[in-house]
Formats: sequence, structure tokens, C-alpha cells
Amino acid sequence: MHLGRAYRIGATAVLFVAAASGADAVGTPRLAGKPDFNGIWQANNTANWDLQNHAARPMVAQPGRAANSVVLAAPVVALGALGWVPSGVGVVEGDEIPYLPWAAARKKENLANWIDRDPEIKCFQPGVPRAMYMPYPFEIIQGDNKIQMIFQFANAERTIHLNKMEEYPNVAYMGYSVGH
Repeated sequence: MHLGRAYRIGATAVLFVAAASGADAVGTPRLAGKPDFNGIWQANNTANWDLQNHAARPMVAQPGRAANSVVLAAPVVALGALGWVPSGVGVVEGDEIPYLPWAAARKKENLANWIDRDPEIKCFQPGVPRAMYMPYPFEIIQGDNKIQMIFQFANAERTIHLNKMEEYPNVAYMGYSVGH
């Protein structure tokens, strides 16, 4: 599954999700050894606004004066250009997500109620994986038994435990991660 690319700032390393066969989508074999994710990373895509291909659109729209046109709605007019979703190429292979009917309805409902539901507007932590798709750099610090991710937006952070941990007793915006 190809989820897009994140480029390390100041280097040529590329992070991608490799297929289970040990090679990526174009057949590049995996290298032996332990990967080093330390560094400052930033996604170079528009997945923060939509994981699938999408045209430019206002975040909250109302009909424009011209036929079949839309403009920013009153609640976000002061945002100007920031009130628009830029067009972009999706990061989902095949540009299709096999949503269950209830999930497709929820996506549509969330889009219609974006101004009330989007955690970014309220400066809440964005959650995972959205924090990695946002257009802001984030840092990965890799240790022997933990990986720490520090995000520029909303002082969000995430720790991935590489050793056995007890289950987290609560719900967290950035998740509770145990990896290997």
C-alpha cells in the first residue's frame, strides 16, 4: 500500500511504506539493517485536506453570483485564501477508499460540518495519521526502545514504545502506540 512520501529536510532520504514482500511498489529491494528515521520531516502533499484526488474548493461554501459558482461562506470570509482547500493529488493507491456505508456517510457529514468538527480550527492536536500529513515539519527522535515524534502544530507529540507496555487506560488524540 502506497501512502505517499515524506522527505527528510536537508537530505535525500525518502520515507515510504514498503510492500510485505520486502520490496516497494517499483521493485526496489529493502536494505538490510536497522532504519534510521532521526531527523526533521515534512509531508509534501495535500493529504491534510483530503486523502483522495480533489479539486480546489472553499472549506465552507455558499452560492456565488455567477451561475454554478461558489464563494466562501460568511463564517470563514475573514480567512481569505486560508479558507480554501487547495487542489491536490491523492495519496491513496487507485484513489479509492473502500468505506463502509456508515463511514462514507460520516465523511460527507464531517465535510458539511467542517467548521464545527475540524480539530485544526480549534488548535487541538490533530491525531494520527493527520499530524504527519499537515504542511508543517515534524521531528523524529529514534532511541533503542522508543521513537518520539514531535510535531510543530499544537505542540503535539507521540511516543512509539518498542518494548512491552501496559495498555493505555484512556483515549489520547495522538494515540498510544506500541511497535516492533
